[in-house]
Amino acid sequence: MELRHLRYFVAVAEELHFARAAERLHITPPSLTQQIQALEAELAARLLHRTKRSVELTDAGRRFLDEARKTIRQAEHTEQVGKQAGRGELGRIEIGYMMSTACSGIIAKVVRKYHAEHPLVDIHLHRLETPQQLISISEGRLDIGFARPPDRYPIGLTGVQISRQPILIALPETHPLAATEKLMCQALADEHFIVPTVEAEVSFGGYVLAVATQGGFDPKISGRAPDYMTIISLVSAGLGIAAVPASFVNMRIPGVCYREVDVNHEARLALCYRKGDPAPAIKSFIQSVRKTMA
Repeated sequence: MELRHLRYFVAVAEELHFARAAERLHITPPSLTQQIQALEAELAARLLHRTKRSVELTDAGRRFLDEARKTIRQAEHTEQVGKQAGRGELGRIEIGYMMSTACSGIIAKVVRKYHAEHPLVDIHLHRLETPQQLISISEGRLDIGFARPPDRYPIGLTGVQISRQPILIALPETHPLAATEKLMCQALADEHFIVPTVEAEVSFGGYVLAVATQGGFDPKISGRAPDYMTIISLVSAGLGIAAVPASFVNMRIPGVCYREVDVNHEARLALCYRKGDPAPAIKSFIQSVRKTMA
């Protein structure tokens, strides 16, 4: 039994007239009659009572009609789901992000745009620093990551840069340098920095190294913290200063101010993912982000 047989039967059952049903189906009446007879033979059941003047459903035909309609609707739904999934309109995406990315508004911007275009795709967000994101993408726990681009991506991964931000220095409001509008790197030689606990080359701890290198000094590290919120809280407490992306100014932390610094370095953000042909939903998300951030 094929789906077309069910459609043929439903048309006859609704029209109760073979000629009209054949016209609706764009086939000849004799061909339609043969198809219905073949269906009845396969089912070993009489579905229609036919006379020269009328066509009526038998009890078996009425019961079969209900099931045939359900089957057709389910088949059409299944076909639609398959097409939507193939176009990237259905699916689930696991996305990693850093808190600094959330502060910048980038996550909200790209997710809002993508969701408006693909409302049936489920998006799951996971806050992780860059090293953990890259590992999770490699192992398949994440599909995409908004992360600091490493100098060299792990095998099997790639990425595209989507934004750049200036680096700022976060200071206690009572710090003497808070009165300076733009800081020189050399002026920070005697300061104590608070940095992330993760590797500097894949986190914003690398910004401190950039400032120190340009200023010609070895940075004094007064503390380490697992995330930016803790780092800024330590700055607010007067335990040191920090080099951070400009997006941090969006976080109103009492007792902290931000100043420009003359460092030749930027905070870069990349969209990281596995190489190869990704799932349609992932591919459509990547395309949407690149378009949104262009």
